Amino acid sequence: MRIAAALIATMLVGAAYAQTTPARESFISVAGEGHVNVAPDYAEFFVDVVTRGESLEAATRLHTDRAAKATAALRALAKYNVNVERSSFRLEQVRGAARPPEKKQASPEYRATTTFALKANQLSALNDVISAIAGAGVFEVRTVRYGINDEQRAIDDARREAVKNARRQAEVYADAAGVKLAEILEIFDGVAQNLGSEAALRAATPNVQVSPPATIPFRAGINIKWRIVAKP
Repeated sequence: MRIAAALIATMLVGAAYAQTTPARESFISVAGEGHVNVAPDYAEFFVDVVTRGESLEAATRLHTDRAAKATAALRALAKYNVNVERSSFRLEQVRGAARPPEKKQASPEYRATTTFALKANQLSALNDVISAIAGAGVFEVRTVRYGINDEQRAIDDARREAVKNARRQAEVYADAAGVKLAEILEIFDGVAQNLGSEAALRAATPNVQVSPPATIPFRAGINIKWRIVAKP
């Protein structure tokens, strides 16, 4: 009797444990990636006015005239819908500057630099803008970068494509495994970014030909986890 009672008690405990232990959920987790391409709206670039001199006074005196000439040249670009977004000035001493052979020691060189950040909103006139800047004879042009006005919208569109891509993959996997997707359990946001589009233009010359890209690529990534169930 004692053995029978013990066996019955063990069976009851086992049954209670089975009822309280949840069944293991089956799921599938997929990484999706989305891409969109958007035509650029504008170009932005930096131009430097650099003046060198053997003394602080010489560099600043010469630079005042060159900066005034540069400002006038940039005002004339308003007809091409070019805006000066911001400007900055710095004065630095550069040691070890090259000197004539007759001088044994290199003297320090002073350099005055005014940097203008420009935004060209009319891409069809970009070649005319670059040519006008080069023709002024006072600018050094840096890399040209292209952008769009509503970048957040492009990134969101890439995110939507990433979700579609993840679901398509998950459906293929589930169908091949003989199951189907149920509700979403988790979503992990990934990297969403503008992949960039720029061109090197260190030495601009008059009548230069710059070709803006047809589109700017955007990419987004996401990880989604679905519960999977047996097909009916």
